[in-house]
Amino acid sequence: MDLFLETPQQQAERMLRQQRRLIEMQMQGVAAQPPAQNATPAVSPAGRSAPENYSVQQDSYAQELAFDKRRTRHRRVGQRLRTLAMIVLIPLGLAAIFLASYAFTCILNGASPNEVLQHLAALGQRLGDVITTIRAGWES
Repeated sequence: MDLFLETPQQQAERMLRQQRRLIEMQMQGVAAQPPAQNATPAVSPAGRSAPENYSVQQDSYAQELAFDKRRTRHRRVGQRLRTLAMIVLIPLGLAAIFLASYAFTCILNGASPNEVLQHLAALGQRLGDVITTIRAGWES
């Protein structure tokens, strides 16, 4: 894509913008001649810069810049979501591996399915006791 060629549609849009700018300048009482190419942008009474000269390059790159901003924003959001997923999923995965290895160890030691469930329930009860002990120590 040659970014420096002006399509007929872009040419018509540029002419329309120039006409609007001239009309606005006439309405504001400013001289009707267009600003020089190398002139610095004028400052309007509101403190904003007046519209600058038309630039084919600026129009051509506007879509690319918008796409790049969206891509950067999506990349940052994706990175944050991956980080959050790792913070949550790694401890959950480790807990699941621990419970599975605990159950398999019970099975290898000859426990029946009911005994495995009793051992897991006892493990949960001990974990609950540890949590209540930690809460009691924090509150006091």
